[in-house]
Amino acid sequence: MNKAKSSVLQALSRRAAQPRGGRSGPARFDLILPSGWPESNEPLRWQVSASEPRGGEAPSLDRLPPEVARLPLVVWTPAAETILTSVTLPTRSRRKIALALPFALEDRLVGDPENLHYAWQPEQDGSLSVAITARARMQQWMEQLKQAGLTPVSLCPATLLIPWSLDGWTGAFVGTELLVRSGPLRGFVCPADATPPTLLLAALQEARGQTTAPDSLTLFDAPRTLSTDVWGKVLGLTVRTESGSFWSHRTETAAPINLLQGLYERKQGFSEPLRAYRVAIILLGVWLLSALSYNALEWWRLRGEHDALVKQMSTILLTTFPETKTVLDPAAQMQKGADQLLSRRGSGDRGLVPLLAKSAAALRADPRVRLRGLRFAEQALTLELTWPAAVSVDTARSALESAGLRVEVQATTPRGESMDGRLRVQAGDKPVKKGT
Repeated sequence: MNKAKSSVLQALSRRAAQPRGGRSGPARFDLILPSGWPESNEPLRWQVSASEPRGGEAPSLDRLPPEVARLPLVVWTPAAETILTSVTLPTRSRRKIALALPFALEDRLVGDPENLHYAWQPEQDGSLSVAITARARMQQWMEQLKQAGLTPVSLCPATLLIPWSLDGWTGAFVGTELLVRSGPLRGFVCPADATPPTLLLAALQEARGQTTAPDSLTLFDAPRTLSTDVWGKVLGLTVRTESGSFWSHRTETAAPINLLQGLYERKQGFSEPLRAYRVAIILLGVWLLSALSYNALEWWRLRGEHDALVKQMSTILLTTFPETKTVLDPAAQMQKGADQLLSRRGSGDRGLVPLLAKSAAALRADPRVRLRGLRFAEQALTLELTWPAAVSVDTARSALESAGLRVEVQATTPRGESMDGRLRVQAGDKPVKKGT
């Protein structure tokens, strides 16, 4: 009884999630493979679910309407080729389930379990709904579809194509078969007949033993000669027929279970997972293109400025040092030329750098003396200094002479409480006579 309640709760949750009306949901192309396909010569039935749904038949895959190439393709496989059952396993690991299913279902299978393909779907009560199909049949279907240039998004047993109702079982007469759906992911197929098939009676008997028997049976596309009273009396439940094709009564917008699992699982292309982020990717691409364009323009501008500066430095180098024959690094060559020029104009400690070093060391000793400016010419350094009026000019001169410099006081000018002076210093140990 608990199992029956669990099945009803699962059905309610699935039903609530489905939109009403057989024409709702995204556009797609449904293809029903007839019994015994591809060996049988029966036509293929198809249905386009769109704003204006339509359906029909085709003698072969290459005679299907053009919508099959641009709409998602859902293929409904022959019902008799797949067994629908359920099992409970103590694991949720997909790898462990794949290994355990052949052993857990061994007593329900006919043939070698290793030659069968298992597709499953977990249920809310912890069980697994399982669809079992021969691998050879799966391979044959996929090869035929591939040769026709068709790539289905889903393969599902045609049994689950029949509309399902909470208050009972449903069935549909399709060709020479009666497809019976006994649950969200349960069903079976019987030979179509004017009287209730033996297999249907056996299935009802088993369901009554498990307290999961239906109260009614709804039939779609029933022959006109079928008597609901006779069927109801034989089956022991209410039997009714629905007008119109079962297509118009469907409420499910997706295949209840997909056989494309494991070896047959559809491999997504690299672009498919990114399709939902297409707008963001486009915006990112525009931003990257703009950034690269801006950086390229900025690089071009800076390169132009660099070339102009190098050209200007080269001109200055050739003007200052006309003996230069080849310009390789104008800055380095200019520095080398300046160093050579200074070395020719002074020797030993008579250059600018030695005079500056000695003068700075001497003036640093007395913080009252401040340097206002300097000039270097003819191997002599002219210092413009300021010191307090109470301090004699001899103080600055003595400090410079003690550093090994010759000092000539060129001028002194009183400035209130301070004194400005101009001293000319040269290298040498002998002091220069004080000027006025």
